[in-house]
Amino acid sequence: MGTSKSYGGINGNPNWSKLSSSVTHACDTGKISSTNFNNITSNFTALLGGSSYGGRGRSGIAGKAGLKTARKLGGFLNNVRSQGLRPALSNIGFEFSDNTKASDAINYLLEYCSGVASTLDETAAKEAERQLLEEIGSDAKTFQDLEKNFEAKINEYGTEELLIKYYAYYIYEHLSIDFYEKLIEEKGGQATANFYTQLKNFLVEKLKNIALKRDLSKIDWPGKEGDSLVKNIFEDTLKAFENHEN
Repeated sequence: MGTSKSYGGINGNPNWSKLSSSVTHACDTGKISSTNFNNITSNFTALLGGSSYGGRGRSGIAGKAGLKTARKLGGFLNNVRSQGLRPALSNIGFEFSDNTKASDAINYLLEYCSGVASTLDETAAKEAERQLLEEIGSDAKTFQDLEKNFEAKINEYGTEELLIKYYAYYIYEHLSIDFYEKLIEEKGGQATANFYTQLKNFLVEKLKNIALKRDLSKIDWPGKEGDSLVKNIFEDTLKAFENHEN
């Protein structure tokens, strides 16, 4: 978790003030309304310049690292769907041994897609990927377990829906980096933990039905098609949160 102080350069932005106020107002120990969460995510989208601006990676606050990671992750997931986990990992340089663990593959994939996180945006992208991979991997104890989990999740959701969930976690991570320490200081640990638990659930639920069921089987992920696709999906994600301010 980070702190909003790291974003000192945007404190004068009126959308930053609205976002900060909506987060602080919502943080409580009880049930937080969807209206409050709609306000927060709408203000976050406005901070990025709106869905059509922030969703294309034009914001200096968030988007660029998220899109970069999504592109590599999407290509990998698509390969798992068509080839299986083991060939997909071999194609990106992962070396197997008799002692390969599920965690070895997860950690390699995390570094392959996100790389070193040296900025706040890169940190949010990497942590979002980590959450998604750990969710897909679930409680896999062996590499064989991981293969079954990956293939089951991809068959259940498809690449597009998994990328949408990744973007939900990406937004969640940005809101964690931005406000966690502030909320701990002003609201206390119990209210802060309650807020972030409900926020994550809200983000995932809100985005459940936005997938357009695109055919991604022949996408050139490293090329222009892949670039355009992950931007389209991120823009659609932000549109789901746009214009809900009270």
